[in-house]
Amino acid sequence: MANGYYKAAIFLATIGEDRASDIMKTLGPKQLQRLGAEINQLSDIPQEDLNQVFEEVIQGAKEPGGINVEGTEYVLKVLTKALGEDQANRVMENMGNPESGGMEALKWLEPKGVATLVKGEHPQTVAIILSTLETEQTSEVLPHLPEELRNDVMIRIATMEDIPPGVIQEIGETIQNELLKGETSSLTSSKINGVKMVADILNQMDQSSEQAIMSAITEHQEDLSEDIRSLMFVFDDLVGLDDRSIQALIKEISNDELGVAFRAAKEEVKERFFSNMSERAALLLKEDMEAKGPLKLSEVEKTQQTILKTAKRLADEGTINIAKKGSGGGEVLI
Repeated sequence: MANGYYKAAIFLATIGEDRASDIMKTLGPKQLQRLGAEINQLSDIPQEDLNQVFEEVIQGAKEPGGINVEGTEYVLKVLTKALGEDQANRVMENMGNPESGGMEALKWLEPKGVATLVKGEHPQTVAIILSTLETEQTSEVLPHLPEELRNDVMIRIATMEDIPPGVIQEIGETIQNELLKGETSSLTSSKINGVKMVADILNQMDQSSEQAIMSAITEHQEDLSEDIRSLMFVFDDLVGLDDRSIQALIKEISNDELGVAFRAAKEEVKERFFSNMSERAALLLKEDMEAKGPLKLSEVEKTQQTILKTAKRLADEGTINIAKKGSGGGEVLI
């Protein structure tokens, strides 16, 4: 079965509209979008998939002693499986924190709307606002900001460690007031891993924007740019996947996508994939690549980013392990 969202879509499709609605009310924007897309694609559900989903549900209910929910630990485990470790920790930090409420509305706005709302603010304020969003959304907002502001904001996020008490609440109230005009707690500091956040954001941007931002950061502080670069994950890093992970990734992407992505990939990366296909499948892919004409580099890079997002999703779901070389020469999991 493809992924956890597919299983969730099957489950929701079989429990009735009212119950499904109650569950979906608890989800965030990105999770709703992905789950909604899965539900939208459902047509005839294979009986074996239906059986597997409910066998897992029944098995969970049959565990000795009933269902043991261990409060915070249980919630963290569930969120980590659903969102990945970094996002899960951010959600846990904001749970029950009234300071974060004003920021929630931004998660439902289009990227251009968020940019319009924040671009008149001080760069440090913009950095704090964008650091509260999911990295994918931030990567979509940044191209709509003026280049000078965008570079300044990324440097500020990368060097950010703490957000002073009360600042998020104050900014959130300002945003809420702006939104109400129709224009588009606990007093503790919020911990930010700025370097990791910037690396995640850049991983999801097009290459020209990424290079422009990295150049600005390098000019500002070369050591900082090296720290960021060591945490970034690029297409050629897929060479570090084990055979099982590559095979799982191949199942999730089409040969057309691979053929396009391979146009700007190292030979060793291509060989890692070819060696995990049947001889016939590898031969057909190579022939298809030779038969196609030239492609724009932007199209190749976009396809590589799509495959990388799929790899990261599978890693978040625990299906594959993503490893790359760290700046110190050792191998790290991300």
